[in-house]
Parts: sequence; C-alpha cells; structure tokens
Amino acid sequence: MAHLLRNLFGRRVPQVLAIYAGASWGMVEFTAFLCDEFLLSPHWARVVLSALLLLSPSVAMLAWFHGRPGRDEVPRAEKIAIPVNLALAAVVLALQFRGTNLDSLTTTATFEMRGATVERAVAKPEFRKRAALSRFDAGAGLGEEEIWLTYVAPLALELDLSADDFFEPIPVSEFNRRVVEFGLRAGSGVPLALRRAVAELLHASFIVTGAIDRAADEYRVTLTVHETGSGARVSETVHRGPDFLELVDEMSEALAAALEIPDRDEVEDLPVRERLTDDDAALAAFGRAYAKLLSGPPDLKGVIDGLREATDLDPTFTLAHYRLSVVYLDDNQTEEAVAAIRASVDHLYRLPERLRLLTKSDYYFLTEQPDRGRAVIEMWVALHPEDPVALDYHSLVQTMAGEWEGLVRTLETRYRLSPSNHSLLKSLAEAHEHLGNIDRALSALASYAERIPADYTGHVDLALMHRRLGALDTALEHLKRAIIVDPLNPEPVLELASLDLDLGRFDEALAGYERARELARTPRQRADVLDGLKNYYRFRGQMEEAIRTAEAWRAEASGSHTPLQITQHGFGDIGIYLEAARHQDARALFEQLRSELQLENAPFFVTHSKLHIALHAGRLGEARGAYGAASDWIETWGADIMRPILIGDLGRIEEQDGEFALAVRHYRDAMSRDGSLNLHRWTGRALRKAGRLDEAESELREALRLVPSDPYAHFEMARVEEARGDTAGAVECLRSALTAWEPSDASFQPARRARAMLSTLRPAGA
Repeated sequence: MAHLLRNLFGRRVPQVLAIYAGASWGMVEFTAFLCDEFLLSPHWARVVLSALLLLSPSVAMLAWFHGRPGRDEVPRAEKIAIPVNLALAAVVLALQFRGTNLDSLTTTATFEMRGATVERAVAKPEFRKRAALSRFDAGAGLGEEEIWLTYVAPLALELDLSADDFFEPIPVSEFNRRVVEFGLRAGSGVPLALRRAVAELLHASFIVTGAIDRAADEYRVTLTVHETGSGARVSETVHRGPDFLELVDEMSEALAAALEIPDRDEVEDLPVRERLTDDDAALAAFGRAYAKLLSGPPDLKGVIDGLREATDLDPTFTLAHYRLSVVYLDDNQTEEAVAAIRASVDHLYRLPERLRLLTKSDYYFLTEQPDRGRAVIEMWVALHPEDPVALDYHSLVQTMAGEWEGLVRTLETRYRLSPSNHSLLKSLAEAHEHLGNIDRALSALASYAERIPADYTGHVDLALMHRRLGALDTALEHLKRAIIVDPLNPEPVLELASLDLDLGRFDEALAGYERARELARTPRQRADVLDGLKNYYRFRGQMEEAIRTAEAWRAEASGSHTPLQITQHGFGDIGIYLEAARHQDARALFEQLRSELQLENAPFFVTHSKLHIALHAGRLGEARGAYGAASDWIETWGADIMRPILIGDLGRIEEQDGEFALAVRHYRDAMSRDGSLNLHRWTGRALRKAGRLDEAESELREALRLVPSDPYAHFEMARVEEARGDTAGAVECLRSALTAWEPSDASFQPARRARAMLSTLRPAGA
C-alpha cells in the first residue's frame, strides 16, 4: 500500500486530480453564472458537472501515464481506454438528459398591437413554478389582534411575486376554500399531510407555508417551501425585524430563490409596501377584514366595514378598493361595488401589470361595458400570451360566447403551459361535448380520473356525462367508484341518489339523500343535500315539501353562500311555485329577488324567470316581451351559451300559441346547439298536438331513455297511445307516471289529471 501511495504521488496523480476537481468546480460555477446571466436552462450546470465526473477516469489515466519524470510515452491502454471513456460519457449524458430542455428559460412572443409588431420575452411553461399559498401558522407570542397577519402574509407574497410570469400562484383564498371542503376549519395548524392533499387536487408542484411569532417589538417569521409530491422540504428561512412588510420583501426573495425563479431586469420589483399601503393602520384594517372573509361563514357586513376603514385611511389602497367592490357585489350592493372598483382603477399604478389588466376588465364588466371588458382581456392575452390567469379569463369569455373551437385551442395552450394542472382536462371535456366530440370528451375525463386517482370528482364527472348520453348503467358504475375513492364525501352519494331517482328506484333514492345528509359536515355540503332533496320532492309531486326544503336551503346556505349567490339560486325556485299552481307566490318571490339585485338592466336569469311566470299565467304578449329582453341581453353580453335555452323557451311560447310545427323546430334547434339539453318531452308533446304521433312517440322514447322514470314523459306517452286508440298502452304509461307521483300532494294538478285520465280509460270495477 505504501509503495502504491508513493507511486501515485510520484506520478502526481492526487495533485492532478485535486487541480482537476478545483477547475471542475470553477467550471460548474461559471456555467451556473452563465445560466443566471443569460437565462439559460439550469440543467446546463448538471450537464457540465456530470460530464466532468464521467471524464475523471481519463484525467487519472493521463496523470498516471504522463505524471512521472522522464520522456512521455503513449501506451496502448491509453489509446484504447480514453476514447472508450469519451464514448461512454457521451452515451451516459445522452441517456441522462434525454428529453431535458436545455434551451433558454424564456422564449420570444411576437404579436400585433395597434398596427405595430411587439416582441416580449415570456417564461417557458416547463420552467414555471405552480405554488399553493397556505395560511401561515400563528406562534404563541402573536396576539389575537394580529392574527390577521397569518392571512395577509401569503396574500402579500402572491402580490409581490405576481409581476413575474415564472411564478404561478394558487391564492390562499382558493387553498382555504379547498381545506374547508375537507370538513375542517381553515385555521392555523393545518397538518402538512392535509396541505399536500389539497395542493395535489390543485395541481400545485410546491406548497408555501409559514409561521409568524412575536417577541417584544420584533416579528419572527419562518417561511417553508415543500414539494407537493414527496412532501420534502425545499427550503426553510427565518426572518426577523420590526417591520412586517419589510420581512415580506425578504420572504419574496427567499421564495423566489427556493423556487429557482430567475432574476430579470425587466420584471417590476417594487417593495410590497408600494403594492399595498404606506399606512400601517390601513393595512391592519384591511388584514382584519380579509381574515373575516376567509375564516368562516361570510360576515359581509364586518368585512365591508373593515375594508371601508382601510380605504378611508388610505384612499390609494388599490387592493382594498378592489376587494371591497367584490364584497359589495356579493352583498347585492351593486352601486357601491361600482364606486369601489372605480376607485381601484384610479390607483392602478400600485398593482403589477397583469393585475392592472384584470382590474380593468372587471371594471368594464361591472359597469356593463362588456365589449371593452373583452377588449382588455384580448390585450391582456396579447401582452402576456402565456399568462395562465389571462388565458383563464379568455376561456371564460369564450365559454360565455359559445366559441367552443376557440375554447379548445385556449385550453390546450393552457394545459401545455401548466401540464400538471390536470383539471383543465375537465374543461376540455365540456368544450368537446358541446362540439359533439363525445369520444374526445369521454377520453379527457377518463384521463383525468386516471391521472388523479385520489380525486372522486373525475368519476362523478364521467357519470354525469354518461347520464346525459343515456348510458345509465355506466354512470352507475362510475358513481360506485367515486364512493370507493372517497366514501365519506356526500357529493357522489347525492349523485347516486339522483340517478336512482331517474331510474325509478325511489326508496333507494330517498335513502341515498338521507345517507348524504349524515355525511355532510360543512354548511355548503348540508345546503347541497337540501338542494338534492328539493329536486326529489319536486320530481315526485310533493310540492309543499319541495317549497319547505327550498326555504330550509336558504337558511342553511346563509352560512356558506353570499347574498348574491342565494338570490341567484332563488330564481330557480320560482318554477316550484309555478308547478304547484301558486302563481301569486311565484310572482311575489320574483319581485322580492328582483329588488335585491339592485341592477338597472335585468340579467338573463331574471328575464328568463319573468318569461316562465308569464307563460304559466297564459300571458303570451308578456312572455314574448321577456323573450326579446333576454335575447337583447345575450346579444349585448356576447353570451351565446344561453341561446339554446332561450330558443327552447321560444318553442314553449309558440306551442302555447298553437304554432306546433314552429315549436318543434325551435325545440330541435335548441338541442342541436347544445347536445346536453333534453327537450325531447316538450318536442314530443308539440308533435302530439300537431297530430304527428309516430314522431311524438320517437321523441318521448328518447326522453324516457335518458330519464326512464320521468312521470311527465310517461303521462305524455299515455296521451299518444290514447290518440292511437291503444287503451292498454295508455293505461300502462299512466300507471308508470302515477308510480312516480304516488306521494304527490292532493292539489298537484299533473297527478290529478293522470288519475282522472286513468279513471276514464279504466272505469271502476273494470
């Protein structure tokens, strides 16, 4: 051994290897510097390091053969071994970095704007960092009066880094909502395992958490970043100081470093205080209000008071004005919402460019200038062609406009940019279904269920699509799988109960709703169960019970829904009063809900409800007027997605006016525009009235294929059979209808008519 060591040192092998190691490290550091300076792929440093390690045998061999004193010779072993080492190194590098993007971190996007060609450097999708921001934990030294800091810290981080398109945040508000869906209060101390589960559902690669404590006049904030997949800690940094917003600036730098977000001169890098407010009292008022907004049932009055205090203390507090406009809108205070968002537009300089564009688009939509709102979104997409939020807004506009082919392209772009965000597959499935590409729609949903096996909603969505297609057995299988995936979640149990109802398994359906009620843990879940029960009672003609359940829903929803959501939902309950022949109550509810909206121009769901009230009252002139108003609204807002529903309403108007052929044409036109729209029963009724009995039977059979126990379709089929003179067939259909309506109210007119018809066809004693 001693001889070998003397020989090695005599040939200067250790010395050469040491020099090689130092030079290699310098080469790796220089490569990392070049990557940072010129925004090259960070993988280059690993390529260089791997190459240098793989070539170290050749260096050792050269030192061995040429490091001793005397004349150098090139032995045969060196001539063979070094080329072999070079070849092996090349093969290993090729295999190791196969598929790795070694190009620049950014790419150049070129677009036309106002007649000029503009070029901008944008982040490549594979280098974007999708991170879920979680509420921070509160330390023992943080008093109750400063708990709001645990909510504002992740919000401030999001705001501070949102100027950089390498950062793709999932806001703390969205993360908080998902935590609540697990049946837990979204407070401090949410375990990492649950945070990981939520982050996986949100398709985030990283989780940003933290803890805030206070000692005397100094804050102590711990910022931690975890990988979602493994749960491994990426980094943990501690920041101390008396000024909390200065600590946020430090945390932003630490978070950017942990996520390997490159430093670029063209990215706005203002202190977070410039983004928020210079007034500490205004920040505290905003923070307390924001904490109330996220910490439990919405105390909108308290939130509004807090945000107004913040904006009174600092009229330039843009984010507070914007949040105030949203809360005002949720509280049905439209005029105040417009004033608040107008104030935010006055001080847009505080926000990063992308948030400025978002605020502008919201301003135009809220002030009923949809053309300008859409123009801002188009500008936003042009300036930031790969900004996920811009593309999300763009896809929303395309959805409203029914631009399904364009929507598919936008969603495919969005998925390419965020390949871990598999929820986009659900949106793609919806767009393909509207285009009639059923196989592609089912394939997208199946891909989602396969890639996110822990999320039951993949199977629920597959079940819903198969129900719309009439493949009820397949839908049943998917719902059973969803329950296996998440056995304590009430949603798949609710959907199974609804399917049982359609299949005529009424006892099983009611038992399913009761089971869902037992499983419901949150106010929102309990409200969803009541909504399902309401539909069950309505289906079976128990209208008084349906009305009572609708009222119970409103009481339960007050703990989870905003007043605006409750009001909008209430318009859907008007139909229950109409079916119960309580027309005065229906109109009274309509006027009450209409007055709550505080809108100058009635939105679609208002005019739609007005149209139905007029139809049930037989006032066709008023119904046509409501149809015209709804059509104008669709035209103004570019909301062609609502057009098929309105065309179906026009069919009902024409049918009631005796224009049966025209009604059939409108019903079929509506279904051709929206394949998920089931108007077969109405089409069959109009065809029967027109005397086209064979066509009527075909439409009604399709209605019953989709909903086998539909009592209205069975009743209508009985009328077709009666018109043909097939008494036995009519009786069978009537009995099917009356099985569904067996527990119906004594005053429920459709069931009374069915019983009277059955009595006529089969007299007592016959």
